[in-house]
Amino acid sequence: MPLAHDKAAYFDNLIAKLQATDDYQEYESAFRDATGLPLTLEPASRLTLALCSKHQSRTSFCSLMNQAGHSCKTCQALHRGIEKEMGIEKSDSHEQSAAAGTTFTEKSPQSVDAVNTAFGDAPRTFECFAGLCETMVPVKAGKQLFAFLKTGQVMVKEPTRDAFRSAMGKLERKQSDQEVKTLEKAYFATPIVPPAKYRAMTTLLKTYARQLSLASQRILTELDNQEPNSIRKAKAYLAKNYRNPLTLSEVANAAGISPFHFSKRFKETVGIGFAEYLSRLRVQECKKLLWNPNLSITEAAFECGFQSMASFSRAWNRLEEQSPKQYRKSLTPQ
Repeated sequence: MPLAHDKAAYFDNLIAKLQATDDYQEYESAFRDATGLPLTLEPASRLTLALCSKHQSRTSFCSLMNQAGHSCKTCQALHRGIEKEMGIEKSDSHEQSAAAGTTFTEKSPQSVDAVNTAFGDAPRTFECFAGLCETMVPVKAGKQLFAFLKTGQVMVKEPTRDAFRSAMGKLERKQSDQEVKTLEKAYFATPIVPPAKYRAMTTLLKTYARQLSLASQRILTELDNQEPNSIRKAKAYLAKNYRNPLTLSEVANAAGISPFHFSKRFKETVGIGFAEYLSRLRVQECKKLLWNPNLSITEAAFECGFQSMASFSRAWNRLEEQSPKQYRKSLTPQ
């Protein structure tokens, strides 16, 4: 399943704030100047938005194709097909056919969480029907994938006339001789970046993605400080009472609003539901207790408010990559 609408909106706000920072704007400008390539930061909730959706990011070839009105239907179908192969939504046969030309080989993950797992922290490169490459680098807040740094619209090998004719054959309508001549000129003027250099540039983006992840944590903290008073009261109550059995009604009462409005406002403000927030809080507190070698994992789980080991295991496994035992072992110097 894709990110819920309210959660996607929450991260869209985070992305907008990252894009507005001097650091991001300076890096984007420097990357363009140094490499000649476009760079965008796109939401993970819309996994494969085309770089050519932004005019300044188009190559001459893509711009001409778009202006002619017959172009990006093929590219957009390819991108949507990749999204749908990733399990974002169902696909139709036309779009699956367009996506078949990409270098993407994952086996249809069923959710954005699966997309998160499939991507890990590694950049991924896709090749469009015309032989142009795009690269996406995951950006995460903690474990949550929320955006991609995207670059590309270049070739990594010399274009050929056979490849150009093949690309023209995949368009929906026949081109006039003049259109073909203009497109051919732009096609052969597309930037070519040797594979080793292209890999080096994507490695730079991977490093910068980690910096964006750290910046996102700071921005999320700032957003938390801008929360409505009722949500701050609720969080304070949860921080004080997470060890006890808690209900939504009880916390809503502490926040001073009705359970219905509390549930809606909490999710809109925090980006996740009350129950999920409480589970994450308890897991984080449990991780602190696991530093104590004299406390068993079961004791730590119950101390943090979990009512059974089954509920603890479900929450932990959903949020953490290591098991509790592995996590505890990682705390001990080798």
